[in-house]
Amino acid sequence: MTTRIEYKKRIKELFANRDFIWALSKKELKNKYSGSRLGIWWAVILPLLLALSISLVFTKAFNVSIPKYTFFVLSAILPWAFFSQGLSEGANSLIANRSIFRQSTAPKEIVPISSILGNFLNFIIGLAVIAPIFVVLNPGIMLFIVPLSMLLVFFLLFIAGLGLMISTANVFYRDVSCFLSLGLMVWFWITPVFYSMDMVPYPYKMIGILNPVTYFMVNFRNFLYYGRFESYPFLMSSFLALVSFVAGYRVFLVHESELSKRL
Repeated sequence: MTTRIEYKKRIKELFANRDFIWALSKKELKNKYSGSRLGIWWAVILPLLLALSISLVFTKAFNVSIPKYTFFVLSAILPWAFFSQGLSEGANSLIANRSIFRQSTAPKEIVPISSILGNFLNFIIGLAVIAPIFVVLNPGIMLFIVPLSMLLVFFLLFIAGLGLMISTANVFYRDVSCFLSLGLMVWFWITPVFYSMDMVPYPYKMIGILNPVTYFMVNFRNFLYYGRFESYPFLMSSFLALVSFVAGYRVFLVHESELSKRL
């Protein structure tokens, strides 16, 4: 009961400080492209170049015959970029913003959450620019605006939960961010970003099934590339988002007082 009351209280405090969270998130986004001539366009350019590079290699060298393969990859590389950048920057957010953590009277979890939300804004901008291309290729996508919007919220909560856990662990063990960089490299290859789960034979397919990010990538690809809805991966995404956010928040709250001493 106490835990439930604590969660409810902290969520109310987060809502009360929504303007502060929004200001920090916009600052994160602005700092990301500070001094860059192309600015926010990098949110589109980088995923697009990566998708084109992967498409060139796999269609020419490995003869992958998936129709419109560049867009097949792009439908998953965009959310993967948010996942990777959000976790990487979120992991170091408490250490990088220790002054805010110490001085602000607002809930301390605002620091990692704002960092991840800034990356989410970057993702949304890139998606908004590229989405019309997917609509032209498959007008049926317009039927799934509502579940796609829900998926975006699920994905944000999922990453926010992981970010709260990892940023907390990184304060106690500074090697966490280094291991995270290595882990994300491995994680990329076992996530169906440039291939589909149908292409993976057993028993290796079990790796993808046990990988929580798989369900989000499958959903984004279903909506953007195929223009279809599948209930199982969608329900799994909502479940994983809830578990991740509650678990991450719990870890942060348990160690919050110790964090204040170490930062």
